[in-house]
Order: sequence, then structure tokens, then C-alpha cells
Amino acid sequence: MKNKKRVWAVVQIVVGAVFVVGILGTAADIGFKKKESAEEKMLKESALVLYEGPKSLKDASEEDLKNTSEEGRDMALMHCTDTKVRVNGYECYVYDTNVNHTRQWVENYLPPLSRTPVAYFDFEGAAKIEVEVPGREIDSVKISPLSSGIEAEIDKEAHTVSFLVTKPDNYTVTFNDAPERAVHIFAGSIETDKPDIDDEKVIYIGPGEWNIESIVPEDGQTIYLAGGAVVHGVINANYGKDITITGRGIIDCSNLSGWKGKEAYIPLKFDHCSNIKIKDVIVLNPNAWVCQAFDSRGGEIDGVKIISARPNGDGISLQSCKDYTVTNCFIRSWDDSLVVKNYDENTENIRFENIQLWTDLAQSMEIGYETNKGQKENAEIRNVTFQNITVLNNFHKPVISIHNADDALVTEVLFENIVVENAQMGSGDGDEMPYLIDIHIAQNGNWSSTRERGTIEDVVINNVTVLSGKESPSRIKGFDGEHKIKNVQISNIEILGKKINSFEQGGFQLDESTTENISISEGE
Repeated sequence: MKNKKRVWAVVQIVVGAVFVVGILGTAADIGFKKKESAEEKMLKESALVLYEGPKSLKDASEEDLKNTSEEGRDMALMHCTDTKVRVNGYECYVYDTNVNHTRQWVENYLPPLSRTPVAYFDFEGAAKIEVEVPGREIDSVKISPLSSGIEAEIDKEAHTVSFLVTKPDNYTVTFNDAPERAVHIFAGSIETDKPDIDDEKVIYIGPGEWNIESIVPEDGQTIYLAGGAVVHGVINANYGKDITITGRGIIDCSNLSGWKGKEAYIPLKFDHCSNIKIKDVIVLNPNAWVCQAFDSRGGEIDGVKIISARPNGDGISLQSCKDYTVTNCFIRSWDDSLVVKNYDENTENIRFENIQLWTDLAQSMEIGYETNKGQKENAEIRNVTFQNITVLNNFHKPVISIHNADDALVTEVLFENIVVENAQMGSGDGDEMPYLIDIHIAQNGNWSSTRERGTIEDVVINNVTVLSGKESPSRIKGFDGEHKIKNVQISNIEILGKKINSFEQGGFQLDESTTENISISEGE
């Protein structure tokens, strides 16, 4: 294994960067309300694990927060200094990572980049979170996902917001309805399944900052990134099997220049592999796309957190894979968040469930455009499910999309229980595809690999709710009379409080000459 000696050196160094505390509540005022007393009792019975970040990370200065390209400032992952997070009264380490508010493609691959705070911890029971932003006036605050029903308390004089969480989840704090400097808080459950670091099959990377460049796991190995670890490098395998990547640590690629159409270094890349499990790790600042499986079988991606900011920063891309599940993840991407494509063999049995997305550019859930990149006979993408997905923000192109730009059959696709908190499709140069739902068979100069076109059949879209933003149109359009979109059932669509029971009411562009058996209903 490449750099094996260096990785094993990490095993020997474990910094005291993890703090486990029991929360002891004391009543400072006997006149507490019942609600406050119950909350305090809940906190007293809770447990909290905090992870100190590497002391080697630079404190972010005002200069480091400038909105400019990667050639205009330091891209490094840093310690955040303008935002403080306290959990149950204890200081939680806050990172400053790169994000991208540019809503259009930049030809030189050097869009202006911004920064945003990220913090993480583990807990059991309850956690009282306080976020302090000394330099910002707070008029309003939103805690996502909105389904959590959290209402934060605002102290304008102290420049703080505070709120209680009782469920491990990923929470985003947005101030004054502006995406800039939103705070991402990954509140996980306390680890109960840590691997045995004495096991010869376990590669343990302890707290601290590490330049490892590349880890190539062997069959049967577990790579464990401890909380408080920041690894500058990638983990890639070819023809591997029974490999696990897990832990609370961070993979950070800010030390790499953007790919600029030339060379991509994928933080998590598994090609021609089987039985791969990726769990809980955080990935920041990739130089291109983030998590890729190609021609692989039997994979599980669970609880992974991703934030990308540079061109082609797709979140999770499954290409010619079978029997993959992606669950409980958080993805903020500057390109498609969840992607399914055919680059070689057929794709079958892919499931995305219980995922939060924030899509700064491109599409949130995408099948295509490349559906037969390998130009195989009888190409298919079959049985793909997107279920229980919350889209915090979609700023550019469609939320839900199937784009068949080759000759494949795309069939048995389900989108169900999709909530869009803020729909801003069409922003920037996304005005060519400002759709909520886009199902399209196309010939595309950038993405098509075959001369002939394919078909899209048997699609169900059920329970889609848009809470705020734009009232965007949708499109269903095949290629011609032979290459059609067939058997699409759409039901229970609600846009900005309005139940949609007809294509006209929903603003659908429906091409009757290239579609067949397309229905829409208000549902039960």
C-alpha cells in the first residue's frame, strides 16, 4: 500500500483532542419555567463528545474570507474566527471551508470562492447549541431541515442564536435568509462501533493534520479517521473488495489546485470494486468531484458529509454500479449533488434515502446525461430510487432530472417524499433549464456518445413539496415518435402552498408527440 509506513506512523500518535463530558445542569434561578426545567433535566442526563481541531490550522483572517478565485487567496482549510459554536456550554471547534455562490460556469475553471463555517460533535440525549456571530446583525434565523421544527432564540445584543436538538442530524443555520456564511453543524450520534486499532486489518489515523497524499486500501482493510483528524489526501481503490472507510475525521483537498479540465484527484474513488462501505467521514475542498464508484457492486455510503466549491464538484456519482445504497448523508455541491450514469456496464438497484442536499450549481438529483458512455448493446439504467430527500437550496438547474442523451433504456425510477426548502432554479446561467422536474431525451454535443437515442419508461414522482422560492416550470419531452418518454405517474405535488392537479396548473411543458401515458393527480 502506497505510503503505508507513513500511515502507520499516524497510528502511533494520538493527540488528546477528544473530550467526553457529562452535562451537569444547575438551576441558577428557582423561578425557571417548567419548560426550562425540563430542558435542563434533559441536558443533565445527556452525553457529549467534542473533537478539537488541529492546532496547526491557521486562524482565518478577514483577508482569507475574500470572495475570489483560488489563485487570489489561500484556499487552505482554516480555524474559523468570526463564528463561535458552543454546545451545552462547551466551546466546539469551528472550521472555515470553501463554498461557491457563483451561479454560472466560468470558462477558466476559476470561479470566485467564498467561505463558510463548519462544526461537528457527537451527542446522546439533547444538545443546546449556541452560535455567536459578533460581526453580524441578526434579524432572523432559519434552522434546517425545517422538518425538525426548531425555533431558535435570538439575542440581538449578544449576536447569538440558540436552539435545542434532541436528534442526531445535520443542521444548517441561515441568517437573515442569506446563504452567505451559513453555519453547517454535523451533530452525530456517539460512536459505538469503533474498530479495534490493534487489528492488523485496521489503519488508524489519529487526531491532527496529516499530508498522506494517497491511501490505497487492501482487500478487507478498514481505514479509520478519528475525530479531530484532517487528512490532506485521497483514498482510492481499484478491483478492491470488503473495504471500509469510517470515522469522524475530515478528508481535505484544499492543498490541491483545481482540476481545470486536466487532472482530478477524487477523495473517495472506488472503481471495479465490491462490498465497499463508506461511513460518517467529512469531505471538504475537493479539487473536482468527490465520491465516485465506477463499475462496482454492493456498496454502502452512510452518513457522509460533503461540501464542494470548485468546478465539476459533483457530490456522489455512481457510474455503471449495481446494488448501492446511499443514506443519511449531507451534500453541498458546486455541480450535481447525486448522480447516476452509465459509463460502461448497466446500472441497477441504486437507492438514495434520507439525504440533505444544498445544490449551488447544476442539479440536485440527476440520472444522465451519459447513459451509455461505453456504447454497449442493450444499455440500461434500472431501478433507481430517490426517497426522503430534503433540498435545502437549489440555485441553478432542476431539482429532479432524468436526462437520456444516449441510446439506453432508463426505467423503474422513483422520486418520493422530496422537500425543497428554497427553490431558486434558473439563477445565474441556469435560466436555460429553470425546472423543478425535467425528464428529457436529448442529443447533446457535450454528453452524447451514441448516434441513436433511447427511451425513458416507468417513472413515479410522488409527494414533492416546494416550501419557498420561485414557482418554477417543469418539462417532459422525448426525442421523437420512436424515442419516447412513457408511463410517468406524478402525484401529490405542492408548490408554494398550492396543490397541483393538472399539468397546466403546475407549469409543465409537456410534448405530447414524444410522450405517452403521462399522468398527474393531486393524489389521496
